[in-house]
Amino acid sequence: MQGWIALENGSVFFGDSFGYQDTVEGELVFNTSMTGYQEALTDPSYAGQILMFTFPQIGNYGCNKENYESDKIQTKACIVKEWCRSPHQGEENFDEWLRREKIPGLEGIDTRELTIITRETGTLRAVISTDGKMTPEEGVKMAKNMEWPSNSNLVAEVSTKEVYKEGKKGPNVTLFDWGVKKSIVTNLAKKNKVTVVPWNYSMEQIRKTKPDLIFMSNGPGDPDHPEMKPVVDNISELIKEYPTLGICLGHQILGLALGGETYKLKYGHRGGNQPVKHVKTEDVYITSQNHGFALHKLPSNVRETFINLNDGTCEGISGKNCWSVQFHPEAAPGPMDANILFEKVGEMINE
Repeated sequence: MQGWIALENGSVFFGDSFGYQDTVEGELVFNTSMTGYQEALTDPSYAGQILMFTFPQIGNYGCNKENYESDKIQTKACIVKEWCRSPHQGEENFDEWLRREKIPGLEGIDTRELTIITRETGTLRAVISTDGKMTPEEGVKMAKNMEWPSNSNLVAEVSTKEVYKEGKKGPNVTLFDWGVKKSIVTNLAKKNKVTVVPWNYSMEQIRKTKPDLIFMSNGPGDPDHPEMKPVVDNISELIKEYPTLGICLGHQILGLALGGETYKLKYGHRGGNQPVKHVKTEDVYITSQNHGFALHKLPSNVRETFINLNDGTCEGISGKNCWSVQFHPEAAPGPMDANILFEKVGEMINE
């Protein structure tokens, strides 16, 4: 069955539908990774977004539950040049997986042209339809009128509702779940006892977990969203009492807590091939990233530790008793260059 994606700028691209038949709206973004399609689609940082893969064929090694980064697909829809009909392994193919998860897919699109449009104009609001219940003209109008996903408190939607624990030995790490990937928890739990708490846990509740260190996770949306202001205020106090680390959204929240500002990137960094440089050593790491906002205007007492070599944006900061990185040292998917940063958790606790 034919489907289409309509953009707020009036462009319409036609393709063949697969997965679940539906009509959905979202922010169109692209990912440049060659592998890790399951990890990407189940990453909570993609909440509210339509994810397009630039790699020409997706699904060639099938789909397995063990590759999930959360309990379900988090994107609104998926666009590929081609999905693989005969994967060489896996419990199900890409089409079967999306259909079971009730996620619409669209293939046969000129993903290169759509990527170029996104790079030139910035991320766009879009509507994808695979069920034949709407015309493309209606889709363009719907895209123009839709709310940006980041206008909502996406963190509250993806965060755990209950406290849970992982790891059996080591220091106590209390982790704010703002959309945490399972691989982050897994890496931390190798040498720590991890208590994962909801996004808006209070100062009093945090103290009761008796942390040796506070860890702030990745997550979707705007770090400067009004409903995140109390969270930022809490972090500004917690860093006075406990060693504190952050990844991705956690990096942005720490920057805000230290007096910096955030802004929306034109089209974001999403993929497993982002080069970052350590400012002091000039070592270069190839990193996995997934974010649409960045830090800037940092106060003089906050040191910038990493920068992105593609556009010069801030990729890491360090303050008194705290530090963070914008990229994902756990990868999943992507290169493991920066995985050594998880060793810093133990170093900060032992200082």
